[in-house]
Amino acid sequence: MKSNYYKKYSMRLTAVVLLFALFSLFSAAVYAQDFSSIDSDLQALENLITDTIANTEEQQRLLEDLRRSLAESGSLIDSYESTITEQENLLKDLREQLNVMSETYRMQSALSQRYERNSKFWRTFTIVAIPVTAVISGVFVWTVMR
Repeated sequence: MKSNYYKKYSMRLTAVVLLFALFSLFSAAVYAQDFSSIDSDLQALENLITDTIANTEEQQRLLEDLRRSLAESGSLIDSYESTITEQENLLKDLREQLNVMSETYRMQSALSQRYERNSKFWRTFTIVAIPVTAVISGVFVWTVMR
């Protein structure tokens, strides 16, 4: 009986040892698989962090370019504003000169009209006065000669 018990016990013990060995190998494979997936996850995380840092640096560079561009735009706007202010001042000066020229034209026009009236009067007077003077002189000479 002992040998039967020993055989039975030995078979059970062998089965347990085999199961334990298989379980150990299986769990080692599972853990190895978990460690390799953890390793690949860590590698993916490292790649993600590297990409994020690179993207952040690129965004900072782009932001700095944008700041520089905005500063240049601001200086251009300031330049345009000063140019516009200068042009407005020039237009004001031009308007004042135009007003002075307009006043001068009005004065010249008034003088021209007065000259035209005077000229018309003297023309008319000369056209009438010469024949009248000739007639009066003729009558006077005729009277004196008589």
